[in-house]
Amino acid sequence: MALKLRIRGARRTNYPYAVARVQAKRAKLIPRAEYEKLLKMDVSEITRFIEESAYKAEVDELAARFSGLDLLEAALTVNEERTFHSIRGMLDGDGGALLRLFLARHEVRNMKTVLRAKHAGASRDELLRELLIEDVDTYDVYKPMLGDDVATVEDAIGALERAGGGAADYAQVLRAVPAEAGLAGLEDALDKAYYARLLKAAAASPAKGAEQFVDAVRTEVDARNLVNAARWVASGQSADFQAFAIPGGKHVKLQDVMALARAHSLDAFADALKDNWWHDRVRAGLDAARDESRLVPFERAVDRVLLAELDRISHRNPLSIVPILLFLIHKHREVVTLRALARGRAAGLSEERLREVIA
Repeated sequence: MALKLRIRGARRTNYPYAVARVQAKRAKLIPRAEYEKLLKMDVSEITRFIEESAYKAEVDELAARFSGLDLLEAALTVNEERTFHSIRGMLDGDGGALLRLFLARHEVRNMKTVLRAKHAGASRDELLRELLIEDVDTYDVYKPMLGDDVATVEDAIGALERAGGGAADYAQVLRAVPAEAGLAGLEDALDKAYYARLLKAAAASPAKGAEQFVDAVRTEVDARNLVNAARWVASGQSADFQAFAIPGGKHVKLQDVMALARAHSLDAFADALKDNWWHDRVRAGLDAARDESRLVPFERAVDRVLLAELDRISHRNPLSIVPILLFLIHKHREVVTLRALARGRAAGLSEERLREVIA
């Protein structure tokens, strides 16, 4: 949990080696066309499908301990943990420092998972299934929060404080959130702290591709703010959106986010966005969201634009950290999509509803 990671001096990173290794891993990602087949499969068929892909080792290894949906989810989680751990080991120097900063998002994800679990009263086993734990050191950070004596959100924050180091930094961020902000306020505080530290450190990094790295992260902040502001408008909120806006966007500045959140309808939201770089790229999705009275088409449109822009940055900087970041994002989304498809199938969702997951 390296919230206070410093980047010092220029230290060379072997990008040709790391990028070649990562591109080989990217070639093993499930092609988009294959997801149409997955829509028609049940959980056991999806498990057999991934066993024939990059997840074979994990499915075979875990089959003696788990079955059904539990087996599939465990295989996905362990494979993702191993993938991230492997890539951490490929990069040293300043590029490796940037990578560790980027991957701290999974620490934030884990922290949100712990807070939600304690808020909902989830069991230790349920919580462990959701955490992304790459190694023993990571497990040691979360272990104090898994005990029976940690039953509430407040207990979890206290356990973080006692852990010290980077974990205590997270606790400090959470302690600063007003009690009335609730769980959403705690999660937003973690996100803002993550992006603030990431952008500040990356801007000061001498690593090759650091400027493009900042570009990619700022575009991602744009996407987060657009979706969050649209959800705010769609739900009819009228309070101050400031606490939920993430500073640092590339095309959607903080004042733009605030203006979008003040829109009284999705039509007004589109008008507020009309002179922005994002407008023409997401307008069709926004129109579909308005017509269908749900935000999924807009959220998918934003996601597609973000990935296309990251892909563009990656192609312009092939021997830098950007192609590696792009793979990490695609890998995480593959795992999230497979998990959502399996859970949706287990819950009896229709093929039409499941198609939204892969759109």
